[in-house]
Amino acid sequence: MKLVRMSFVLAALVALSTSSALAQSYTAINASPLKIHVGADGSYQVYNSSVPGVGQVFPTSSELADMGVFARIDGVLYAPDFKSRGTATGAGLTDYTAWQQISISPQPVGSGSPDSPFAVSVVLAAPNTDVRANVTTSYVRGNSFFRIRTHIYTTTGRRPHVDAFLGADIYLASSDNGIFLSVPQLSAVGGRNCDAADGAYNILLIPITTADRFTAAHYSDVWRQIQANELDNNTIGDACIDNGAAIQWLDVMRDSDSVEMLTAVSFGEVPSAANFHGFILKVEPDFVTLSPGESVNLKVTSRHNPELEFNSPIAFSATDLPPGLTMTFSPSTVPAPGDGTVNATLTLGPDAYPQLYRDLRVYGTGGNETRAGLFAVDVLCTPPYILGLSTSQPQSQVVANGTRATLRVKPEGGGIYSYQWYAGHAPLIGSPIANSNSAAFETPPVTEPRQYWVRVTNQCGSVNSLTATVSPSGVSSFAPMTHSID
Repeated sequence: MKLVRMSFVLAALVALSTSSALAQSYTAINASPLKIHVGADGSYQVYNSSVPGVGQVFPTSSELADMGVFARIDGVLYAPDFKSRGTATGAGLTDYTAWQQISISPQPVGSGSPDSPFAVSVVLAAPNTDVRANVTTSYVRGNSFFRIRTHIYTTTGRRPHVDAFLGADIYLASSDNGIFLSVPQLSAVGGRNCDAADGAYNILLIPITTADRFTAAHYSDVWRQIQANELDNNTIGDACIDNGAAIQWLDVMRDSDSVEMLTAVSFGEVPSAANFHGFILKVEPDFVTLSPGESVNLKVTSRHNPELEFNSPIAFSATDLPPGLTMTFSPSTVPAPGDGTVNATLTLGPDAYPQLYRDLRVYGTGGNETRAGLFAVDVLCTPPYILGLSTSQPQSQVVANGTRATLRVKPEGGGIYSYQWYAGHAPLIGSPIANSNSAAFETPPVTEPRQYWVRVTNQCGSVNSLTATVSPSGVSSFAPMTHSID
């Protein structure tokens, strides 16, 4: 327990009860399972209905607590007004300037649905600068996480040096101690309750906008690292300790006089990464079976995430398919806000290597994001075969003397077939017939009995047809073998 810090908190609460000038100012998003207090100074307190009566940020009894947005602007650290509440003092964060409170939404807007999340907007100013921060907190009823959009800008158009942070002294369910936690698929840091035998409870800071640095450490080390403007990129050990976490974005305004960072904070189960994408892609069907030379039509659907206010056209590509596989799109884009379905034609060349290809990707790019939709292709290797039917094999026939005969083959199997007809008896290949490369073959004028056959080939192998004898009427069908054997 943080007994020393708790004494500061109690003293501050007494002072607050007698001084309206220090009254805590916040707007509450009263929902379930999370109840979120959004402070007018850029700070937070969060309550989870699965942990009744306990704030999930220290101090747990404070309506606003040690979590918030920070920025170092031209060398000066700006932070929530922790000192006025007696929190975060003597714990590393001793030299900072409090944000100037400009405005806060008097109540949440929105209905709490995915298309209309609850939202509270806070406008902060960095005193003695032209820098402002518009911090919008949004929450969808039923989620275990909420999102924070931090828009930092200047009123004069200049480009100051700004490093931005989100930091918190976390309180894991019913304990102030936890084990450091890193979730690579979310690039997230935070903590997990020390005794997970009764089920893991996690608190995570999630950088939706890619962050440059992070830390999960003893709460006092988190404040010291923010104070020093250099998070150490560590989640140290597995000891049960009084912990906190922070993420950092470096020099965010070097290319513009306005920038946005998107983050999320989750409580309980680790959320799916899809919750923090501006849009998602889906490929249908997601598994197909083809042979070399064949093609198939797929549907690629994109859906934008209204909770992130994503509004951008999506362009599609498939740039890293295996050799022999190609894909085209019609159309190649969907318009903003990023909702739509396009036709994708997957084609296998004759050289496509037969195997099962897993985790193939269709890419969608829009709004500075690239997402992938996954699918799989089983490329079969089936050599051609010819059924012993009169409609499949070349058929012997008698035609009028001096006329031509047409022989045909109908192979089965997969892929693209190539054909080569030969004069003579199968499988003798000493007399290939020039330009006879299709399923039908027209003989020269028939004046004496002749034998012909065809070899059918695909990427996976070859098969020989039976021999057909073509004879002029009134002449014996026997033809002497006059062709060499290869």
